[in-house]
Formats: sequence, C-alpha cells, structure tokens
Amino acid sequence: MIKRGIVESRFVFVIPGFVFHFLFYLLPIILMIILGFFSWDILSPMKFVGLKNFSDLMKDKWFWNSVVVSFKYTFLAVPIIFVISLLLGVLLQEEDTFSKVMRVFFYWPYMIPMVAAGTMWKWLFSRNFGLVNHILTRMGFQPVSWLDDPTLALFTVVMVQVWVLAGFMMMLFIVGLQAISEEFYEAASIDGATNFQKFWYITLPLLRNTNISVITLSIANCFRNFTIVYIMTTGGPGYATTVAPLYVYQKAFTDFRIGYASAGSLVVLLITFVIAFAVRRVQEGGEMEGVV
Repeated sequence: MIKRGIVESRFVFVIPGFVFHFLFYLLPIILMIILGFFSWDILSPMKFVGLKNFSDLMKDKWFWNSVVVSFKYTFLAVPIIFVISLLLGVLLQEEDTFSKVMRVFFYWPYMIPMVAAGTMWKWLFSRNFGLVNHILTRMGFQPVSWLDDPTLALFTVVMVQVWVLAGFMMMLFIVGLQAISEEFYEAASIDGATNFQKFWYITLPLLRNTNISVITLSIANCFRNFTIVYIMTTGGPGYATTVAPLYVYQKAFTDFRIGYASAGSLVVLLITFVIAFAVRRVQEGGEMEGVV
C-alpha cells in the first residue's frame, strides 16, 4: 500500500505537464489532421472533401516554392550557425570573468522576443531610414536594398536567424567542451600535436553528439521559422522569402482556407519528421563509445 501510494503521488506531478502537452501540442496536431480532410472558410459549415485538399496541395506550385525557400533558408543558416557557435564555444569555454560576461552578451539575442528582434532588424535594414544604410552612406557607399532585393532579402533574414540562435548553440558547445577530459590534450601535447591537430583529432570527434544536437535543433528552428520572416519581409519581395509556415499562415488567415492550410501544415510536419529521422539515423549510425 505504501509503495502504491508513492507511485500514485509521483504520477500526480506528471499530470500538469501531460495536460499542457496534450492541449498545446497533441490536440492541435489531431485537429490539424482532421481539418485537412474538410473544406472550411470559418463563415460556412465544414464540408468533408476527403483527399481533395492534399490533391490540390500537390499541384500548388507556390506551396512547393515555399518548401524550396524553407530548404534554402535552412541550408544557408545551419552551417553558419554551426561554425559561429562552435568558434564562440571554443573561445569562451574558460570559467573566467571575461568569458562569462561575453557568454551573456552572445546569449542575449536568444532571450529577445522574436517580434521585437524582427522589428528592430527591419528598421536597421530599411533602405531609406535604416542605420545600416546610413553608415554605408557616410562611408561613401550606395544604399543597399536589403529587404527589397529577392536574393539579399533571404540572406538578410538568414543573418538575423543566425544572430538569434548562435548564442544558444554556443552554450551547448561550451557544455560539451567542458566535459572533455584534459588528459586527452595533455597526451596530445606530449606527442607534439599542434593546436589545430588537437581540435581536429580530439575536440571534433569527442563533440560528435553535441554536433548532432546543434545541427538537429538548428534545422528544427530554421525550417519552422515564421515570426522573423513575417515581421521583416512578410514573405516578399514577391515569394522570395515566403517560407512554408508563412505560406500556410497566409492560406489560413488571409484566404481563410482552413482545411487547405491544415493539409499544408501536415505536409510540412511530415517533412520535418523526415529530416529529424534522417539526422537521428546519422547519429545512431556513427555513435562512438565515450563520445560527449
């Protein structure tokens, strides 16, 4: 009876978390799947249409364009995030005052609400009133259409995404780096290894799991990014920065095609699962004993 009471009391503490995840994660996914089989514009009753939404989605060139833009966005941002955060982690892994202060400085962008960050950078990159172009003009250069040129707009939004995520990923690298025993480096020094050789043959292999975690989280954050793009460009110019989540949002809350948007959300969710599964398979296929 005592053991049973202990088990039941522990289960009580799990209930709030379970309810939260059910209401805000599992239930929306279930409703999204159900709505994907209906035609609904909010004002009129729902009408079951079977697979019509998915059939129309497969033929929607702008939806697939948004998926391509999401992939471009992700594959541009993730390598930059990885390199910058790893470099910052290596430089700031020591437990001294300077490193601690700089960690807070680089982690700070991750703590800013996305809406505030997007609004700030939209103003900074404004062609006519932005601080960036003002500085360029004072230096003798011509103003740049950061958010009005199709190629530059995507790259600019990617840079803001890097600014937001690099500090958080840096902290993951610092944890991984501090878990590596100094004995490895001491042994390498005795053998005459250079700093680069230590980094290449010791640090990187022993950070394998941390590397995979950083890449996975970066892909997840970039592929489902919506707020920064919506605030800075609203998907423009044209469809140059219309990522998949933004396209789904426009179909749901601009065109009021709720069923169609739900079908699109499900497809995006499945693509995300496939990416996560692929990254996980890479991790499982190359796991090494003793890796951090």
